[in-house]
Amino acid sequence: MNTFSLRSLLVALAVLLLTTASFAQNRRPAKSPARQEMHAYLQQTVMPVVRQQRQKLETQLSATDKTQLTAYRGQLQAMRKQDKQLRRSFRAANQPQQVQGQAKVTLTDAQKEQLKALRTQRRAILEQVKPLAQKYQAAISQLAAEVQPQQVQWQTDMQAIRAKYPAATPENAPAKAGRKHSGQRRYFQPVSFLLLNPNAPTHSRHDKQQPAVGDEASVYPNPVAATSQLTYEVKKAGPVTVELLDGRGSALRTVVNQKQNKGTYSQAVQVDDLARGTYFFKITTRSGVETKRFVKQ
Repeated sequence: MNTFSLRSLLVALAVLLLTTASFAQNRRPAKSPARQEMHAYLQQTVMPVVRQQRQKLETQLSATDKTQLTAYRGQLQAMRKQDKQLRRSFRAANQPQQVQGQAKVTLTDAQKEQLKALRTQRRAILEQVKPLAQKYQAAISQLAAEVQPQQVQWQTDMQAIRAKYPAATPENAPAKAGRKHSGQRRYFQPVSFLLLNPNAPTHSRHDKQQPAVGDEASVYPNPVAATSQLTYEVKKAGPVTVELLDGRGSALRTVVNQKQNKGTYSQAVQVDDLARGTYFFKITTRSGVETKRFVKQ
């Protein structure tokens, strides 16, 4: 199974789910094309399926457990905001130094202790979630098994993305790069899976930085009964494919497969034959890939 570590999962979900990525000690350079494409793939292909499975788990949680998880999410979010504020203040107070062509900020011992204290508090919260993770371990394992074929495909697709950018991986660290997006990632790791917010928006604020179709795509009405109206933007003229996916991310049929000029398009899609549940439109253009979630009543 393609696995996903807790820290990697929290980074991947960003504000979209529960968390935002932890800030590095020094200012990070702009994301490389490889990281951008990997992030876009996670947001647009992987996370809709993971979120759908998390929504299924929500119906099995007790009211008390839901309340506890909401509290834990709030605590973690407050700590991330504090971490962000601290690092901004450190960058303002400390003179950056050039190291191998990059500006790096050297923290004082006191500043390091402040960040260490936050990390300790965060680990303590995650430890408190573990009893709940054990309680729902069987249910989470079942949800993971339901999408095992998709997990195999994710691993194949992400390996293909890494292969496109060999220069992005240092020659002396091939194994480390391989681990980051493959064997040790755990999409359904119980603690992180429980902490996902099943009611979070589909896309995070970081999606606007990705080479995707655009922010104009929409599905109306949503939920839908018989006919769905999909509106999307084509930023670069060329081949356009729109696919209808089920809640697990498997293609059901192709809605659009033709060349289109730059502009905004609207497509009526008959969905009265679909069973009740969650579905997605996957829109592929020269600019990238975007998914839009809708619910069939």
